[in-house]
Amino acid sequence: MDYDYEKLANIINKESIGRGRHLIERYKWFLPVEDSDKAISLEEGDTPLIKCKRLGSVLGLENLYIKDETRNPTGSFKDRAITVGITFALQRGYRKVITASTGNAAASLSAYSAKAGVDCLVLIPGEASISKLAQILLYGATIMQVRGTVDAALNLLRVAFEELGWYPIPTSTPFNPYQVEGNKTIAYEICQQNNWLPPDYVIFPVGGGDCIFANWKGFQELYKLGFIDRLPSIIGVQAAGCNPVVKAYREELEDIKPIKFAKTIASSILVSYPPTGLLALRAIRQSMGIALDVTDEEILSAQRLLGRTEGIFAEPASATTIAALKKLIENGEVDKNDYVVCVITGTGLKQTEAISSLLEKIKIIEPTAEALKKALYRLQ
Repeated sequence: MDYDYEKLANIINKESIGRGRHLIERYKWFLPVEDSDKAISLEEGDTPLIKCKRLGSVLGLENLYIKDETRNPTGSFKDRAITVGITFALQRGYRKVITASTGNAAASLSAYSAKAGVDCLVLIPGEASISKLAQILLYGATIMQVRGTVDAALNLLRVAFEELGWYPIPTSTPFNPYQVEGNKTIAYEICQQNNWLPPDYVIFPVGGGDCIFANWKGFQELYKLGFIDRLPSIIGVQAAGCNPVVKAYREELEDIKPIKFAKTIASSILVSYPPTGLLALRAIRQSMGIALDVTDEEILSAQRLLGRTEGIFAEPASATTIAALKKLIENGEVDKNDYVVCVITGTGLKQTEAISSLLEKIKIIEPTAEALKKALYRLQ
C-alpha cells in the first residue's frame, strides 16, 4: 500500500508519531485502519532495542543491538500484523477469521480473536511445534492440521474465504496485503529508539518473506518523510535446509524456486516456497544487502550464545540472525564499527523441544552440604 507522503510530511513530525496506547494508535497515519479507537489490541509493539555489550564483545562488534520482538503479547513479531489484520476485518463486518501458519501467526490470531470475541480457524502444516499448538488451543481457536507444508495450508484459504465466508488473515502479502503493514513498524521503532539514526545493517530471518519486505518499506517511508537521512542494508537469513530466497540471490535468479524435501530445526521459517519471496529478494537487492543461509548446528550454537551472553531466549528461526552475523564478521562483510541490529522475531518458549539436549547437563545430587560442595568443586 502507498500513502500520500507529501501530505503526511505536513501533518506529522518525529515528535508526533510513536505516541499512544497501542501500535495502531501510534502509527495510524501509515496503516490501513479507519478508526484507531476501535483497534483490537493486546498492547503490542514498542519492544526494546537492546545494546548487546557482552555478545558484541564476543563477536567483536562495538554497536550491536537486538530488537527483541519476544516481548510482544504472544511472543513474536506477528502480533504487529495481526492487530492490523483483525481490526481491518472487523471494520468490514467479518466475525469469522482463518489463517494458515507454521505456528506464530496462528497463535497471534488466536489470541486477538479471543480478545475480539470472533471465531478463529487455524490450518497448521504437519510439522508444527507442540508448544505453539498448545498456545493456540489455550486461546480457544479450532485447529485443523493439513498434511504437507504451510504452502499446502495456504492454498485452502481462498476456498475458506470465497465459499465459506471465513476472512483470511495470514501474514502472507499475496493473500492479504493489509495486515502486513503492521510489520513495518519494527523499522519505525528501530530508528525512533536510537534518535532517528538508521542502522548500517538490519538482519531478519526469512520464512514467508513478509517481515523483511515490510520493514524495507518502513525504512523507505521514513526516508521519504525526511526522518532518516540514509537507508540501511537489509540482510536476509534462511536455514540451509530451506533456503529458496538465498538460492535465488546466489544464482542471480529473477524468480523463486521451491525447495524439495525442505527440512530444518527452525520450524518458523520452514517455508519451501515463500509467498512473498520475490518481494523479500527485491528488498535485499535494492538495499544493497545480502542473503545467506546457516546450518542447523550453527543455529543452535547461536541460540545458546545469545542466551548465555544477553539473557534472551530466541526460537531457532530468530537465532539465525546471530549465526548469520557471526559468518558476516568472519568473512569481513561487517566491520567492527558498523551499527548492526539483529531482529529476534520470536521467543524460544515457542519451540522448547529444540533445546531438549540441554536437559542432559542437569546434575542430580543428594540433599547434603557435602554433596553440594563436592559437585561445585568438580565444576571449578
